[in-house]
Amino acid sequence: MSVTYTGPWGRSAKNTKGIRTYTRGFKLQASAVTDDEFIVGSHPSLPLIGSQHPNDSSAWCVSLEVDNAWPPLGWLVTANYDSSFELSVNPIFEPAQISWDFEQYQIAAVTDRNGKGITNSAGDFFRDPVPTRDDSRPTVTVQKNVAAIPNFILSYQDTINSSAFVVDGFAIGTGKAKMQKVGVSTQQERNGFPFRTITMEMQLRRDGWDLSTPDVGYRSISATTNRVNITSSDGTSPATPVQLNGSGVAVASPLFSTVVYLSFPVYYQADFNVLPLT
Repeated sequence: MSVTYTGPWGRSAKNTKGIRTYTRGFKLQASAVTDDEFIVGSHPSLPLIGSQHPNDSSAWCVSLEVDNAWPPLGWLVTANYDSSFELSVNPIFEPAQISWDFEQYQIAAVTDRNGKGITNSAGDFFRDPVPTRDDSRPTVTVQKNVAAIPNFILSYQDTINSSAFVVDGFAIGTGKAKMQKVGVSTQQERNGFPFRTITMEMQLRRDGWDLSTPDVGYRSISATTNRVNITSSDGTSPATPVQLNGSGVAVASPLFSTVVYLSFPVYYQADFNVLPLT
């Protein structure tokens, strides 16, 4: 059994609002009726999916139609080209596919937009209920074909960017992005090249990802650096945590303007510039 390529058979072109499409026909002759459409469509003389049009380097072969036009042994294969697609011969050279969305969360509202503490007029934080606010975060999803499972898949778990980087033309400042999720597809193959598609989901936060919490508690540091229980003027323990001044000393006259916030770098850092984002 064999299939013989006998040459080109017709062609056409169309331009629709600047998008150019082409068809190129090829005639093939089978030697047996068992030479089916898969065998005919796999002939090495036919264009590969992702190959360029011979006269238009901005148009790419997006599909092959295999038709038993002259049964039982005569076949016509039509290659379809499209300038709106750009499929390289090797899938790993294709540009990353990037999409944007917003994820909405609710977080405790401990500061106002000016960075002042949200407290009652006596300087105590609200407890029942704790006030909340929306915390909408831009989410960037990057899909990129890679040759194999990347080594960084484990080391970037819940990391923030250690330096500024660019994604989809946008500059992201240091510490503003966090890797939320990394996924890898099953192994695929196109044009004879094996590859996997890696999906990286990053969330952005303009305030960064350090943990910020009010400096409050039930104990303070005395002059001898020992921790002592804070008591009210009547000798009783306070019902709510007391404001501290950032050095372990209770604030004498607490107000919303006297709240001190402590910041903790809770996430590991990594260089996002080395990720396959383009």
